[in-house]
Amino acid sequence: MVPLEGKGFCHWLTFSAAGIFAIRFLRLACEVAIGFQAAASGQEMLESQGQAVMDLAEIGSSSVNDGKADEAPSTSQLPGWTVDQLDYPTFRVGLVAKIMDRLTIRQLLEQDALTYAEWRVLARIAAMPDGGTAGQVAELAWVDCAEVSRAIGALERKGLLARRKNPSDRRTSSVFLTDAGKAQYCETLNRRSSFHEQLLSGLSHEERATLDDLLGRIGTELQDILKNGPAK
Repeated sequence: MVPLEGKGFCHWLTFSAAGIFAIRFLRLACEVAIGFQAAASGQEMLESQGQAVMDLAEIGSSSVNDGKADEAPSTSQLPGWTVDQLDYPTFRVGLVAKIMDRLTIRQLLEQDALTYAEWRVLARIAAMPDGGTAGQVAELAWVDCAEVSRAIGALERKGLLARRKNPSDRRTSSVFLTDAGKAQYCETLNRRSSFHEQLLSGLSHEERATLDDLLGRIGTELQDILKNGPAK
């Protein structure tokens, strides 16, 4: 896997392979020259020269093959990756998010018998030891309260969530995980973690941190648009 903006990374790999080949080529070329100067007899010189030339040919062949093996897939192979007049990384973030959602929805239903909305609620409530309200979950999950309320009702019917009076506001109730809900959360969390680790397996720690920082900046801008509207 390569970063979303992966062309520079691909070029680096190509140049790195070429650089290694050049270094090894020059080193053996020097050995050929030294062989000419230091050989004790004409026969030894020919043998040394012949072996070095064979080594150079072998390196040239393997380096070309290695360069092909190391060549990363181009984003041009991804259907719909670029659209005329919409050549923005944020447009491509939307494409990536869409396919991630599709895969997540399918996997949650097949493996955990949960909807995506139910998993979002389960994951957010799990991070609240004292329970939380539908409004708190909606804010943290970046979704509307109506969707959260429906998911809470479904999770209650499945025995994964329970309600109790909200001590800070008697007009609302808090929800918390039942024992069955905690068990379900742990099982699903392991599968979701493996999914995200697979998506990021081609990135270094530094690249992950950079990606996280860039997404955070975009997320901050989105929150501002939600609150104040688009810039005029």
